[in-house]
Amino acid sequence: MTKAAWEQMLFSVDFHLDRQEKQRAACLAARNILEHDISARQKQVLLLYYGEGKKMADIAQLLGVNISTVSRTHRRACAAVQKRLKACGLL
Repeated sequence: MTKAAWEQMLFSVDFHLDRQEKQRAACLAARNILEHDISARQKQVLLLYYGEGKKMADIAQLLGVNISTVSRTHRRACAAVQKRLKACGLL
């Protein structure tokens, strides 16, 4: 999933709130999901990729794993976050 798609996923809330409220609701939900609904490794990969802007190859080297492992972890983490946001009515 691209960074733009990730941002769109987080900020495409479909109920009647202004943009700032939508962003706040999505950010709070995403933080809660990161803290409670995904594994520590998934959280680490997402924070390195989105928070620090690292490339998957750099993350793989940093964690001592194959790039495919980082990619799979990233994909599963995004799917888990998306599923939870949908369950909360934010997607």
